[in-house]
Amino acid sequence: MPSKESDTLLGADPAQRPDREKPESTRLPLVLVVDEDRGLWQPLGALLSERYRLVVCASALDGVAAFTEDTCAVIIDVRMSGQDGFWVCDQIRKVQPEVPVIFYSAVQDEQDSFEVINAHRPFAYVDKHGDAQRLLDALEKATRIFQSTLRSRRIIERLQRRRQEAV
Repeated sequence: MPSKESDTLLGADPAQRPDREKPESTRLPLVLVVDEDRGLWQPLGALLSERYRLVVCASALDGVAAFTEDTCAVIIDVRMSGQDGFWVCDQIRKVQPEVPVIFYSAVQDEQDSFEVINAHRPFAYVDKHGDAQRLLDALEKATRIFQSTLRSRRIIERLQRRRQEAV
């Protein structure tokens, strides 16, 4: 469970959001943000909170603990004290291998980026100092694709159950 401080600083605790009671199909997608840079939380919240339910965590351990099966995408800072963003990605992928991970970093080293992409297969690698629209676009695509994948999986599972019941 993430520390209360993480959720309340942004004011994006999903339990407090009115869309919490809506059916799954009409609720906003849940996005987990793991970034110890508290100065980024407010602008990021302003940018994303109209389209997404946000859970924001200040540490790698809180981020891993906050991940749930409802999470549609994860935005992770690469460089954090303690465990880094790559560790967070690896831990989350053990639970849900298909969840889209967006690395959101101020550090942009071309060689490092290629190694990261090959090793961790993020959905996107976005520069914190770049255009905010790039993050929005990546997150929109990531959540749309992931939700579509989950819907398809549910349909397949339902059809398989019906087929087994018919046999």
